[in-house]
Amino acid sequence: MLPVKMFLVIAIVAGLGYWLGLGPATILGALLAMFSMIIAFGGALYPDLKLLAKFGPAMILATVGPRLLAEVSQPAAIAVVVLIIFWISLLPAIGPRFITVSIGLGIATLFGYAFRLQGHAEVEQVIAAPVLAVLVVIVMRVLFGLKDPDQPTRAAVAALLVSKDPSVVDWGIRSWRVDRQRRWLGEVLDGALRFRTRRMLLLERLDQLHKLDADPIRDIIEAAEKEAQALSAAVTAATGAPEASDRPPTPGSLPGATAKLIDELWDALDHVRDALGNQDRSPTNSLLGAEYAGRRVIDQLSWESAQFRHALRCAFGVLIALIIVANRPGDPLAQSFLIAVFVIAQPDFRTSAQKAWQRSAGTLLGGFALVAVQWLLPTKALLPIGLAAVFLGFSVQLVYPIVFNACMMLMIVSVNVTTRHLAPGPLLIEYMVLILVAVGLGLLVGFAVIPGVRPLPPLIRIGKAREAIHGALTAMLPRLRAKHSDLSEIIREQRRAAVALQGMINAPLRRRDDTEANRTALADADDALRGIRNGVVGMMVHGHNRDLAVSSIQWLARSLADVEHCATPPLADTEEQRLLLDGMAADILNLRSAAHSLQPA
Repeated sequence: MLPVKMFLVIAIVAGLGYWLGLGPATILGALLAMFSMIIAFGGALYPDLKLLAKFGPAMILATVGPRLLAEVSQPAAIAVVVLIIFWISLLPAIGPRFITVSIGLGIATLFGYAFRLQGHAEVEQVIAAPVLAVLVVIVMRVLFGLKDPDQPTRAAVAALLVSKDPSVVDWGIRSWRVDRQRRWLGEVLDGALRFRTRRMLLLERLDQLHKLDADPIRDIIEAAEKEAQALSAAVTAATGAPEASDRPPTPGSLPGATAKLIDELWDALDHVRDALGNQDRSPTNSLLGAEYAGRRVIDQLSWESAQFRHALRCAFGVLIALIIVANRPGDPLAQSFLIAVFVIAQPDFRTSAQKAWQRSAGTLLGGFALVAVQWLLPTKALLPIGLAAVFLGFSVQLVYPIVFNACMMLMIVSVNVTTRHLAPGPLLIEYMVLILVAVGLGLLVGFAVIPGVRPLPPLIRIGKAREAIHGALTAMLPRLRAKHSDLSEIIREQRRAAVALQGMINAPLRRRDDTEANRTALADADDALRGIRNGVVGMMVHGHNRDLAVSSIQWLARSLADVEHCATPPLADTEEQRLLLDGMAADILNLRSAAHSLQPA
């Protein structure tokens, strides 16, 4: 559906630009609308609009500023572009949602700088075009999202009830937090977190029980999962609570706290059902997942941060590409070359190599298609075929990236051949050469610019992270017990320690350790570490209940010290405190699950 929305927005911007007399700058506005759509559609309506309100003006400035500055001083414009690329390469440190924001801002910056307008365009037209593009995207985002603005948030929270993927915990918490923290959905989130932790603990207990005890518990877990699926569907659709199914009886004699875990499992589902029956949409002010996004970016300004080293590499690669473009004035393929370098320069070599292969194979495939079109059809057919190729490319962008790159190549060459009356053969060869240079440059900067620190094996990373967190929590207990200790200083120390840990977790993997399973496990461990850190901060500053904060830190330390068992969380005084504790319990289990899913070298 997104490609259809994208082309609708592009068509509206192009039509309004022509009607308003923006001249050749209309093309720039239409293309900027396409990049703005990357930012505009990623979640629920309200958080998407908040994101557009923050990054829409930034996109306008990034697109227009370097381009206008280049008319006065090209070296100064190049310096500004490199600085922008460096900062936007740090944005993914905020969270997965900002990966697309970074891509959209980066492509818009490079395209705005390198795009050569055909004909004369006034300064007012160059500024008005991107403003028009962002305004149209905002209006269309509102229209597309008015029917059910909260649905993506509900789906993210509901996934905690059914998905076994540890990453859904972080995504569900983030989605709920930025979307006005509706009270009923927060209660669903709390119940879902408790259900996940109790279910995981019961599954681990099955291996320790005799078959006569394990079989009834297995039946209970299966019945609970079936009920959770029905509740998840109801949460996603925001319908009333479904009827409770017949629950298997709990065996009379079970070892340890097994019976209590079963009771808590059903209580968690009942909590979700009660929230569905109420659906109180009043906003709350929860500290679950609370963290200042700008602080997270600033914390990356350290040599130990893998994201910082990536930002330096990416900025250096783009600087070389800009110098090459500066020595080829008027090149119609300059923007394609710059964007290719930016896209290929990824944080790790494996991803860079994958992007390089997709770009190279797509270029070759597009070249064959162009030759076939030239052989079978007249030149005037190139433009409609190129535009049709763009529509096809965006419809398969995520599934078939090679086809997407082939379609983009076909569109770019076709448009330049038709509008600039260039020979298709030489232009095709030039495009392939520039992509080859971009591939070499994108792969080179990851090794030649900054020699990375020798990375540790994945299992050792998670083990050291667990030990470091345990040590930090133990060290802060005496200060937290003191009545006059400065909580803000303790929080700052925790943040600095967490940045170092996350830099170690996110460092590139060695080739023998670089597997999909290990990358996923480390990403899950990183999410868990963030959740534990945010939960600790929330317990310290929420309600000023130091006794509960101390008992919570003690519980966390015990759970982190025992790699096989999770201690029972302390009793909370308020719903908010219980939400924080349940979130940290889920993060501890996710950290353990990430360590278990690692593959040996």
